Amino acid sequence: MNLKIKEHFMTAWTEYFPGCELPIACFYSDELNGVEFPPAPKPNAKGYTCIFTLLNRVKRGHGRAFNKENLGCFGCFLPFGFDTEVTDDLKNYVCNVERVIKSYDHLDSIYKHRSPKVAPGKYLIFKRWDTLGEYDNPQVVFFFGNPDVISGLHGLANYDAMTPYEVMAPYGTGCDSIVGFPMQELESEQPKAVLGPLDPSVRIYFKPDTSTFSAPWPKFLRMLENMNKSFLTTKSWSKVKSRFSKI
Repeated sequence: MNLKIKEHFMTAWTEYFPGCELPIACFYSDELNGVEFPPAPKPNAKGYTCIFTLLNRVKRGHGRAFNKENLGCFGCFLPFGFDTEVTDDLKNYVCNVERVIKSYDHLDSIYKHRSPKVAPGKYLIFKRWDTLGEYDNPQVVFFFGNPDVISGLHGLANYDAMTPYEVMAPYGTGCDSIVGFPMQELESEQPKAVLGPLDPSVRIYFKPDTSTFSAPWPKFLRMLENMNKSFLTTKSWSKVKSRFSKI
């Protein structure tokens, strides 16, 4: 990636979102380039380990790579592109155990509207923004934040929009909200950002006031370009950002 973009964002983020958590970039690659490929986690009492638990080390600055061999939850396989089949086991878990989708027919219909995509690389790599290097190729950038942070990001995503629909909240897993849907948006002429995670099953891994905001790379670049021209420079936003020191 262009390291000038990296530094530009760091400067703007510090100015307008002081003290807030840095975002995580993710991308597919056939090479690890020094990124850790951790062993498969031991399942918890529920029989799986959520990706948001596995991302804790990434949030602390340690890049990690994943694929079907070391993901701790089979629910990641479809959103991350390491499987393309909606299996009976998945249907049973979603419809009868989690009860987040009414029936198998409803689940089948959902996937007709967004067919699973094959991962375009051997690994899906996650790196905190400040650890990105020149050989990295971010495809999605996602943020963790409270309503104030999400409000700022939502406003930026819509700042130069010609419609009021630049941010979407489609139904899916937490993995869908940070990777599945924003990766698919890369194929769109006008990529949208994605708000989440709204899957009730994943909310237990989040603080009550924390959500995610995921931007496909082209959308992220537009947001970055507009930061110094937008409402972020106003007195109104100054009042909002003064609350970040209290987080």
